[in-house]
Amino acid sequence: MSNDPFFQMVSVSINFGRVYKPGEINRIFKSIGATLHYDVYAFERNDQVPIWQSESYIYTTLMNQDAEVDAQESADCVVLNYPLATIGAEYIVKFAEVVEKLSEEFESHPVLGSRSVDKSSLISHCEKLVTRLMQEWGEEPGSETLRMLIENNTG
Repeated sequence: MSNDPFFQMVSVSINFGRVYKPGEINRIFKSIGATLHYDVYAFERNDQVPIWQSESYIYTTLMNQDAEVDAQESADCVVLNYPLATIGAEYIVKFAEVVEKLSEEFESHPVLGSRSVDKSSLISHCEKLVTRLMQEWGEEPGSETLRMLIENNTG
């Protein structure tokens, strides 16, 4: 989302290298803490969530042959979406850890934009975005004021 001045989502994709059936995906995702919400997986927070912050620290999009699919369908890729602007920066490491675990499970390299990333470079990328948010808007991710700025300055 290069046109998003608030960096609302950081998206990392993991190509599975083959098509996985829903049951295989479910086992892998559940083993590392995902929750299935009918047709999509998310990684939920375990703390008290302020009403202006994201309830999950990762939202997923399953793909098959470049088309979005539901959790009940086979998939060959997952996109992990981290809501950087609307959650505290303490979740950056958790995001990177899930990306690392899933890339290990699917024996694939996570991709951010067009480049391969590892846990360390993903954390560094997110920290740079946090720095830019703080410098440009005077607010840290997850703050109520930043959420109001986003709502007042987007669509």
